[in-house]
Amino acid sequence: MSERTESVTVDEARREIAGGGTAVDVRSEEEWSEGHVPGAIRLPDGDPEAGTKPLEKGARLLVIAKDGKLAVKAASSLAEQGYDAVAVEGGMDDWVSEDFNIQPTVDPDEDTELGLT
Repeated sequence: MSERTESVTVDEARREIAGGGTAVDVRSEEEWSEGHVPGAIRLPDGDPEAGTKPLEKGARLLVIAKDGKLAVKAASSLAEQGYDAVAVEGGMDDWVSEDFNIQPTVDPDEDTELGLT
């Protein structure tokens, strides 16, 4: 494995996601609910076991975080576990500043996810 984790610009990431790559968001629950890449999988702290859905082995994972440094850290960790993971430079701030689509969480006030009735 290479010492440096590969990274891509938000524009390259958007094109790869449109072509079938998987967006992986490693930000906090609060940041995620404010808006995320459409179709992204939320992976708290970059932990594959904690994702909103399982990661596909062999899928190209485009890791996005609050900033590029955190994305590199999470992508490195995923790569060490055998995933084809790259970091998205600039993070969600760059994604939003490029005016790319974001998807808010359906209902951030919904209690059912927390197991409350």
